[in-house]
Amino acid sequence: MPACPVCSSTQSKFKFARPELRIYSCLECGSEYADPQPSDEVLASIYNGTYFLGSATEEGRGNAASLKRATAAIYLDRIQSFLPSHGMRALEIGCGSGAFLVEAASRGFDVTGIDYSESAVREANSRLGREAVLRGSIEDVGLPENSFDLAAFFDVIEHVRDPRKFLEHVRRCLKPGGLVALVTPSLDSWSRQLLGSSWMEYKTEHLVYFRKKSLRELLQASGFTDVRIGSNHKILTFDYIYHHFERFPVPVFTPVMRGVRRLTPQGMANRQIKIAASGVLAFATKRD
Repeated sequence: MPACPVCSSTQSKFKFARPELRIYSCLECGSEYADPQPSDEVLASIYNGTYFLGSATEEGRGNAASLKRATAAIYLDRIQSFLPSHGMRALEIGCGSGAFLVEAASRGFDVTGIDYSESAVREANSRLGREAVLRGSIEDVGLPENSFDLAAFFDVIEHVRDPRKFLEHVRRCLKPGGLVALVTPSLDSWSRQLLGSSWMEYKTEHLVYFRKKSLRELLQASGFTDVRIGSNHKILTFDYIYHHFERFPVPVFTPVMRGVRRLTPQGMANRQIKIAASGVLAFATKRD
């Protein structure tokens, strides 16, 4: 049987299959994972210039940036209940076009970002007004050890092939007592319970799916303590949600959303709302 990328157990059961996606459930930690994982070539074809919703047009990019900045404000409000801002060094892994970094910088953080996408790195640096974002992965950009007060990665860890090794690199670059803030889809979420194997988070590029229990255990095993896991909220519009269901179709839900969207006035469809998302927001502290 395939080994769980979270706890390394080979005690697993097959859950379901789709084209280019076979999902197993670990009988030890409760995580789910794709096996085999998609090739680098398949992932590269997915992470193209239009991967992010709204990225095909200038107006769409502007609307998406506004939503991400508003969501970043929610995350930073929580982060600042643990950390002050001024004088603190913050790293975001998988920063995209830099919405979180821009919001963090406006609150006094000294920010650094990492992203694979050349276009995202270019846009983020332009928005920040300096070369603060590096292209690559945390494994290969050569960050100094013990140098950051905060390491943030939102909707990222489910994309990495080896979550434990990823967290080891995160831990290495944090100062003793440094804070991790992360968001990831949760198998315990209301949407997963409602939609089952039709859950919109089951995507070819998502390699690992956590329960709160398995995420907590992974963070603790990777050298973190004081793990706090709670519900995650995002700022979205109905139009954004509709396009997500179009990109990742769900039986019944997608046709219903399509019909409702046709009847919804444009102004209402683009009104920003705070919703409980399908994931969790977790915090942990680097163990001294």
